[in-house]
Amino acid sequence: MGAIRIELLGGARIRAEQGETRSLEKKTAALLAYLALEGETSRPILAGLFWPDSREMTARNNLSQVVRRLRELTGEAGIEGRDTLRLSDTLLVDLRSLLRGEPAWMKSKVGPLLAGLSYDGCEALEDWLATARSRVLVLQQRALGARVLREEREGQLSTALELAQQLLQLEPTSEEAFRHLMRLHHRLGDRSTALQVWRQCEEVLRRELGLSPSEETRQLARELEKALPPPLSHPPSRRALPLSVVHPPILAGREREWARMERAWEVRQPMFVMGPPGVGKSRLMAEFARSRGRWLLLTARPGDFDVPYATHARSARTLLRQKPGLVLEGWVRRELSRLLPELGEEPLPLPPPPEEKTRFFAAVIHLLRQTVSDMDVIAYDDAQYSDPGSSELSFYIMAELREEVVARRFPLFVGSERIDETLWKGERMRQVADAGQAEWIQLDPLGPEAVQRLLRGMNVPALEDISEDITRYTGGNPLFIVETAKHLIESGGLDGGVPAVLSAPGRVKALIQKRLARLSPEALRLAQVLAVAQADVSVEQAAAAMETPPERLMAVWQELEEAALVRGGWFSHDLVGESVLAELPSAIRELLASRLARCRGVLN
Repeated sequence: MGAIRIELLGGARIRAEQGETRSLEKKTAALLAYLALEGETSRPILAGLFWPDSREMTARNNLSQVVRRLRELTGEAGIEGRDTLRLSDTLLVDLRSLLRGEPAWMKSKVGPLLAGLSYDGCEALEDWLATARSRVLVLQQRALGARVLREEREGQLSTALELAQQLLQLEPTSEEAFRHLMRLHHRLGDRSTALQVWRQCEEVLRRELGLSPSEETRQLARELEKALPPPLSHPPSRRALPLSVVHPPILAGREREWARMERAWEVRQPMFVMGPPGVGKSRLMAEFARSRGRWLLLTARPGDFDVPYATHARSARTLLRQKPGLVLEGWVRRELSRLLPELGEEPLPLPPPPEEKTRFFAAVIHLLRQTVSDMDVIAYDDAQYSDPGSSELSFYIMAELREEVVARRFPLFVGSERIDETLWKGERMRQVADAGQAEWIQLDPLGPEAVQRLLRGMNVPALEDISEDITRYTGGNPLFIVETAKHLIESGGLDGGVPAVLSAPGRVKALIQKRLARLSPEALRLAQVLAVAQADVSVEQAAAAMETPPERLMAVWQELEEAALVRGGWFSHDLVGESVLAELPSAIRELLASRLARCRGVLN
């Protein structure tokens, strides 16, 4: 018998490996749920719980029949024991995955335990099920909420939005779910929908509970409406940053570049968005990709360069998350095991030998066709960090799929790369663009009028009042403008204008370092771990490196996000990581690096 999966959430089903699904008989489903939640249980207890009005012998015979049917459905190893019964450790049960904190339970329909089933005549079983449903609901809410935050940290905003919608469906009066939806719609550029969610929150809480939203939810709504933060009688040491400052709603001064991107889109020409650090490459690329429809963000990280195909290994995992039920052909799995060892019983090595490279590249292209053919844009950010093997593979993919892109059977590629004296390695991009095979979009700093529009969009009048000073101070670099605004708000320095004492070369790093100094000690340690890792870090890996319980890190990670220093599993900008490293003693850097290497070996 092939692998089967028991689904007890949102109903009661058994799903075969080939995808065939059938409903479970209700007492069979209840027995599975009871054993999953309560563990090993004696037959007399189960017989009395499920057949309370039957004679003992009849009840035991009924239980034996249910166990026999279960073993026919799940195989002999599905349920174990004679005098006591227990579920086999190898049996896949969504409820047990939820209890263990494993994400596999989310493959099931999100909903109540044994939804739609009732057990008239079994009062004790009904009482148990009512308590179990409440317990499971809390676990689902916690797991979904944590997953929403994790996907948001990793930049998977659309996935996070879908999970937040499931959280609200699970508990329609959850303010946490409403806040997630408000924030995510705003980050996805849809402020009007975010405000609609706020109005829905008000109505649901009033109608169902007779309550008004909490101050936390009302504050988020005020920020969405671009209202000024309310005055505080006891201001905190670190002032909250309005969303309009963290993520300015206006894309100012990029009309000419946008028009060129529109023309490239019409002729299906890949685009390279280039420019110095902080000039707004990622923002422009993301805004344009979002305006075209469905899009996927892939990224390189600073730690990729010395690890063969590290960038494409990360991308492959992102692609597979898009299609969790995808079944790959055997040769594809074998070749992709070079990137993802978990796909092969005997993973193939990297880099591939020259005579096998074409087959490896073909497997990556096959994966792309299977996972993103329904997308409109693939955005590839921070290409300057890509390792040489991944860069070669990326150009191969662009050339190989060019006809499909032009025919609109495959998404258009848009990439960004940082140009500066230390990281520039885009000669190949320049050659491709000069050959007419891609559009080169060069970004320069903003002019005074564009800076003023950007500051006006932040809806903090005091910032617009000093726009000339900010233009002169930042040189029109959008990142420097935003960091300056954050610094002035957090430090309470708006009344004093722009601090002119900082020397020009170190301005933005000095501002970032001042903001880092206002973090809690644990948040600063987490920032140091991320900077040393030079790659996305999971909560578990960061906790191991810091020798801190993982559950304690959630609030610490949130502190970094609220300070707009971290977005996803990486910093909001490379310069934040560089600023952290610049202040980190070499001894501590080496200690954290060794801990990260050790914990990655254990956790992987």
